[in-house]
Amino acid sequence: MASGNDIDIMKYLRRFAGITGIIVAFLLAGIIWLAVNSSSCSRTLSRWQAEYGRGVEREVTLYSASGEQVGHWEGIIDVEYIDDRVDLVFFDERGAVSDRVIVNPGAGTLVVDETNG
Repeated sequence: MASGNDIDIMKYLRRFAGITGIIVAFLLAGIIWLAVNSSSCSRTLSRWQAEYGRGVEREVTLYSASGEQVGHWEGIIDVEYIDDRVDLVFFDERGAVSDRVIVNPGAGTLVVDETNG
């Protein structure tokens, strides 16, 4: 048979465990919210979508040093940085490589925008 002291300790332990559980749940929810709403998480999701999904719809524009538009591309484009150059890899609707454009260093400024497709 449990004494009065044992019952008080059990009540205290249950209350302590409940409060601790609530605090841990709030902390975990806060950490997940921060991770999902961060820029690095957004970039990671974009990379996963490009790598494992259908791809990412992008609009790419190349400007010369004087600011004139030299090239403009739209579609499912993978942007690869290899050494000092940039490779633009274009995919068709089946996911197969349909074209490739290589932008050498010093060619100008490359602006890459993700579109909602």
